[in-house]
This record gives sequence, C-alpha cells and structure tokens, in this order.
Amino acid sequence: MRSPVRDADNAHFLAHSPNDDGAGVAELLSEHLRRVADRAARFAASFGADQQARAAGILHDLGKYADQFQRRLHDPRERGRDHWTVGALAALTSRDLGLFPALAIAGHHAGLGLLLNAPDLCREMLDALKNHRDKFTSTDRELLLRRFAADGCELPGVNRGLALTDRFAADMLDVRMLYSALVDADFLETEAHFDGDAQTPHRPRCDGPVLDLDQAIAALDRYVAHVRQAFHGVPMASAREALYRECVTAAEKPHRLFTLSAPTGAGKTLAMLAFALHHTRAHGMRRVILVMPFLNIIDQTVGVYRNIFGLEHGFDAHTVLEHHSLAGRRDEPSEDGTEDSTRNKARLLTENWDAPIVLTTTVQFFESLFADRPSQCRKLHRLARSVILFDEVQTLPPKLAVATLAALSRLADTAGPYHASVVFATATQPAFDALDQRVRTEFAAHGWQPVEIVSDGAPLYATAAGRVRIEWDHKIPTDLDDLASRLQEHDQMLCIVNLKRHAARVAGTLRDRGIEGLLHLSTNMCPAHRVKVLETVNSRLREGLPVRLVATQCVEAGVDLDFPVVYRALAPLEAIAQAAGRCNRHGRGALGHVIVFKPQDDRSLYPPGYREAVDATESFLAVLSGQADLGATEILNSPERLRAYFRHFYGLSGRATSERDDERALLEAIRAGDFPEVARLYKLIQQDSIQVVVPYDRTAFEQLVAESTELPRSRPDRVRDWCHRAAPYAVGLYRPRDVAPIIPYLEPVQFGHRDLESWEAEWFVALPGLEYDPLLGVSDRVENLWIV
Repeated sequence: MRSPVRDADNAHFLAHSPNDDGAGVAELLSEHLRRVADRAARFAASFGADQQARAAGILHDLGKYADQFQRRLHDPRERGRDHWTVGALAALTSRDLGLFPALAIAGHHAGLGLLLNAPDLCREMLDALKNHRDKFTSTDRELLLRRFAADGCELPGVNRGLALTDRFAADMLDVRMLYSALVDADFLETEAHFDGDAQTPHRPRCDGPVLDLDQAIAALDRYVAHVRQAFHGVPMASAREALYRECVTAAEKPHRLFTLSAPTGAGKTLAMLAFALHHTRAHGMRRVILVMPFLNIIDQTVGVYRNIFGLEHGFDAHTVLEHHSLAGRRDEPSEDGTEDSTRNKARLLTENWDAPIVLTTTVQFFESLFADRPSQCRKLHRLARSVILFDEVQTLPPKLAVATLAALSRLADTAGPYHASVVFATATQPAFDALDQRVRTEFAAHGWQPVEIVSDGAPLYATAAGRVRIEWDHKIPTDLDDLASRLQEHDQMLCIVNLKRHAARVAGTLRDRGIEGLLHLSTNMCPAHRVKVLETVNSRLREGLPVRLVATQCVEAGVDLDFPVVYRALAPLEAIAQAAGRCNRHGRGALGHVIVFKPQDDRSLYPPGYREAVDATESFLAVLSGQADLGATEILNSPERLRAYFRHFYGLSGRATSERDDERALLEAIRAGDFPEVARLYKLIQQDSIQVVVPYDRTAFEQLVAESTELPRSRPDRVRDWCHRAAPYAVGLYRPRDVAPIIPYLEPVQFGHRDLESWEAEWFVALPGLEYDPLLGVSDRVENLWIV
C-alpha cells in the first residue's frame, strides 16, 4: 500500500484503507472525491441541483487531506476526528459555492444540525475551529485546499440550484434533498471500494431495474381483465369500471397535488396504480411509491403487485421493492446458511429505494421525510419526479397535518424543483384544504389545494350507499356483556372496538359461552397470527360457515373483509365509514346492517388522540339529528357530508385558523430550522416501542430463541436475517419502565459483544410467564402491560 506523504506537490493522500480485509488496495482521496461528486450530481440533476451536489461531493472529505487523518489510516490508536467541517466552510468561502452544499457537507456524518443563514453558519464553524482545535483533523483550511488542488481536484462553479424560499418546511426539505444526494453517493462509493479487491479495486453495485411502462401497463390491463371477471354482475362492478376510467383519463394532467375519493369496494388499489403508471409514462417520471398506514394492508397489496409484475410476466425480480419491518420474510436463507443473492440485492436497493415501484409504510416514509440522519435521508432524492400514492390518508394524526402537508406541497409544487405528483386516496377524504392558509403562510408557498381525480364521485358513492343501512345506537351506552349477547345472535358478524381491552373482554366472554367460529384480531397478536386469522375469516365467509370476528381498528383500512353485519363502537366519523366498508363490501348479498354503539366503561373509552375527533363526531351527528332522522339520512357514503364533518372537526378544534398545543413544539422546531428536534418530535407512533418474539408458533419460536444466543458472534447479514424471520412472530410493546412487572418476563436479544440492558435493547424474547393466548395473543395477565 502506498504511504501518504506530506509534500503537496507529490501527494498520494488516501480516503480509505485497503479493501478485501486489508489484502486489497487503498483508495486515493482524489478518486473518492471525484466519484462522490459525479454520483451526487447525477442524483441531484433530477431537481436541478447537480452543480450544488457536485460542489458538496468534491469537498465533503476535505479534512482527510490532514496529516492526522492519514496517520489514522495506518494507526488505529489515532482517534477519529471531524474531517467535514473544513469542507463545509470551504464551500461557504471558496468561490461562494453556497449555503446548501455547506449544510449537506456539515451533516454528512454527524447528521443535519440547524438551518442557519450563510454568515451565521460561517461564524459558528470558524468559532468551532478556533476554540476546539483538537476535535478536527486539521484547522488549516488553506493547507488542505492547497493539497486538494495539488491532488488534481478543482472547485466547480455554481450558478444555479436550490435557494432559500423563506418558507420554513420547504427550505428544510430542500436541504434534506441535497443532503440525500450527497450521503447516498458517499455510501455507494465507499461501499464500492470496500466491495473491491486487488483485481477490481472499485466494484460499484448494479443500479436498480428500470420499468418498461408499456409492458407494465399491459400487465396491469391483463390483471384487471381477470378481476373484472370475478366481479362480473355484482352491483359495485360499474363503480369499479368508472373509477378505473377516471384514473386513466386524469393521468394526462401535469404533476401536482391530487385527491382520489372513492368508496370502499370500488377498486381503489388498482385504479390508483393505473393512474400512477399512465401518469409516469405521460410525464417522464421515474418511479411509483405507494405509502400505506398498516402492515396488513402492505402485505395484501404486495401480493397484488407481485402478481402483476412477477418474474413469470417478464419483469425483473426487483421491480417491486418493499420497505417495512416484515419485508423479506417470504425469503428463506439458502441451504448453506448464507444470504441469497436476490435477497441481498433487495436489501441493498431498500437502503435508497433504487427501484421503479416502492411499497412502504407511513411511518417509514414520513419519519424519513423529517429525519436528520444520513441513513434515513439517503433515499429522499428518489422522491423527485416520482408519483407518490398515499392510501387511507384519514389515518394521518391531526397534530402532524400542517407539517406533513407543507413538505408534500413542496414536493408537488408546480413551480418547484421536484416535479413529483402526490395522491391522497381514501373513501373518507379529509378536508385538508381547510389548512391551506396555514400551510401557505409560513411553511410552503404552494399551500394545499389538490385536484380531485374523480370528476363526479356522487354516482360511485350512491352505488355504495345501496349496500348497507346504518343503525345509530350510540346515545345510550351498551354494557360489554350485553353487547356480547347481541353479537352471538349473528352467524356471521364483525365487531370493531376502539381498545384492545374491549376486544379481549368481548372475545373472552364469547369464548366462555362456547360460541362457534369465534376469532379475534388486534395488535396483541403477532403478524403471522393476524395473517392466519384473516385467511380463516375469509375462508369461512366464502363457505358460509359461522364466523364472529371481534377486532380493533386494525381491520378498518384496506383489509378486504365482507360481512353481512358490522358492529362499530363510536369513533371518528371516518373510522365508522371505513368499518361500514367491511359490510356487504361488493354488494353481492342482501342489504348489509351496520350498528354504531357506545361501550359502557368507567375507564377511558378511546385510545390517545381519538377523543377530539369523537367529540366532533358526536356533535356533528347531533346537528344532523336535529334536521332529519339519522337512520334515514345518508352520511357515510356522502362526500358532501363527510367533507362537512371534517370542516366541522377543524372548526371545532380550531386547527383551521390557529396553532394547537399538540402541534406547537414541532412547528416551532421547523421555524427554528432545528433538524434534530424536528426529527425527534415528528413521530407517528409517540411511545418508544420494543419487539418481543412470542411463542405463537412453538417450533419457530424455539428455533429463533436458539439462534438468538449466537447473534453476538454473527455477521451483520446473519443478524438482519434473524430480524426478518423474527418479525412475523413478534409483538410490539411500549418500552416498559425499569420497575414494570413485565420486566422479569423479557430477555433482551444481544446483537453485539457488549451485553445490552433492558432499557436499551430493541428486541426481546418472551420468557415463561408472558403467555400467548391462542385466541387473544399476548396475555394481559401481567399488570401494566402496554401493547403497541
């Protein structure tokens, strides 16, 4: 290996130590800088920031020209130091390459900090270099730039690109997008070096596949033709046809914000995919990203997408990419125990969404969109020129709405750099345009004024309205034992409640009474168990056998269930409408029956975040009942009344015009440009959670527990493989406090040589005493057990 020398006229400065476990070759720093600059520029070209990305790439490791860093490559006793701040400062002061490259460079290892203006950022970095010299590889910027130039590197010109808009959320997103291009390029080029050897020193991974849109649309058309046969003659068939045609026609519209409002059972999943593919072809866009709130919806939708775009139809194995906690569970390790190459490539592509069709969760998407760390942000540059579909958007927490709409508004701004299209799809479309003025004034100039894809939704909803009748029985609370007695009168029924303890109580009562066909569904159960329950439910429904399903809201959005009778505990109106969509879903049977009731309970009736919307629902229904008979009034399949309800909710809560306490901290952090604080506060699931492997499947459980003892000595790919295979058998629990009674029943899974304590571990296995009920899942017999 060539040694670094200090003579800048004849320097061989290195970026990385030898690859191939030390048997290969080192990487020259000049080569690494140029490679990262070139790749980052390619990534950022899709949003017109290629010059800024090139500047960031060429300067991101400027501090590696320091003698201290070069010594460290040979002597591990030399501690690591900051080698990026000098490059960020050089971007601000050398030919004025700009604020955005400087921010990206400054955060490419440590994470994004504060969005300061150029003078303040320059002052902060100069102060740090002056007062904390021992934290940096070198503080002599002029020496480093001389070595940089002598090494054949040049500073690029920057005369265009991203600039501050004076809208807080838009500016933070712009910084993240450039940052994404830089950190992904740096990840990939570093990986390419360490995947190399003496014969092939630089071995970059292959790019993800490119979708042939004509082929994809033809495959979708074939699949839809098959589905049409299955729905031939049912009342909702005409609605499905009409929605599909509307989506294909609307795809010709230019990129922007869209809504897609259609009743449950109208074929929204396939219709919005048709919109996305035709829209992508019409406007030269790059990929389709489908974002869904729940894992059970993803699992169901992935099956559809893989049927359409499978290998048997001539598509690449990685056309459809899943990014969520259960992704990869379908793949088994190869016989020799090593990671299968197909699976390994899928994992690599997942790191930066390098695929034409991506399916992910709202948690993964939005928490990445508001992140500050390189590993989370590196995929964001893929959002430019993408069609981003959000399914079941009514699940977005109101306290996150303004921040979320602002970031998406910037992506789809018709005058902005990203040229993305954003589609909000649901049967119960929230009136987010009521928040337009708040979004527009401070956070994103484009505001929130989406265009509806369906030109006239009334006929679609009118068809759906003929499927069910609604009985509003919520004014007098219903005892849960009395509710169980009512439920057992029906051979096939679905009961949805708001709390897991209510579901367990009702299901347990019915079990004690020996009710046939009883099933339960909640997040007390591991994913493998929930999948099996849904399979059993649908099988019994098809065969006409008794089936009584007691469930929480986890069945409400996107799950394809079709019961003749549905009971729904009082909830936000959109949740009641979603529940009604599980009743006579396709209009095949006699008129369905939906009963809305209010449980009797001395304790809280609602999960966190529900009360405000339930209060709005009750007051909205009270206003309607003063005008007409609720039983004779169409509410749940009336877009006008659903919209009126949402406007009533925003008006009652005051969110349309003013900032609420539950959103203030996040919005203040955005105004301050505080990336770490925004990332900390933007959480769809607020409580810190852990994953507990449970004995649902005793054979799988014992194998996973046995393998877990080997994990501290395993390679990272073996650890990832274990986590993928464990996920279907794990239940999410809120992280218990040190004194919680559940602590003795949890064994932390160790992933490294240092033993993890319970308070810092992410994965656990259940010990005897934490029982797994075959009907209810994790037992609630352990006091104060909080389940996600």
